[in-house]
Amino acid sequence: MRCAKSLACGLAVLIAGCASAPPPPPPVDAAETGVPAEPVVPERAVQEFAQALSMIDAGRLTDAELELKQLALAYPDFPGPYVNLGLLYERAGKLTEAEQAYQEALKRGMPSALAYTQLGVVYRKLGRFKEAETAYLDALKINADYAPAHLNLGVLCDLYLQQPERALASFERYMELSGNSDKRVANWIAELKGRVGSNPPPQPQTAEASP
Repeated sequence: MRCAKSLACGLAVLIAGCASAPPPPPPVDAAETGVPAEPVVPERAVQEFAQALSMIDAGRLTDAELELKQLALAYPDFPGPYVNLGLLYERAGKLTEAEQAYQEALKRGMPSALAYTQLGVVYRKLGRFKEAETAYLDALKINADYAPAHLNLGVLCDLYLQQPERALASFERYMELSGNSDKRVANWIAELKGRVGSNPPPQPQTAEASP
């Protein structure tokens, strides 16, 4: 009974769409943490959402997509179904559909750091780098400690915006928030420190006196 109550609570949080999520890139059924604006989630919605997540776990992605669409229509005030639709579309490489789903999620309920971050990932994959940067920064306005936004901003700044100093700061903040547990990012930070240190900013030149 206790497990069932925990599941229902987690599903209610996900359907309502709160303000943050755990540091790793969120799976399709990852619940965001935070304080929702007291949304009233019907018991039927919780049950239907659990069914959709079960379909995802079983690999029935087409059925899960249909179920999430029906949930979105039945409960238009909840961003959770749209966030999960976006994650499904992103997984399938349907980036235009993923963008639309995340934008729909952001129109509903409280603003979501998860939705903004995933929208930024989609923009990056589409080559819309400045829009990706804006989306990550919007996520951090909602939750300055949202680790995935720092991670993705670091990737964007280093590989796409050619701003290694900003990338280094973002990665270091990500590591602080994630408990310094990501060895890949630790190696990236070491490489960035060597690169930034070997390329100091140019010093202002002084005009030479005329003979």
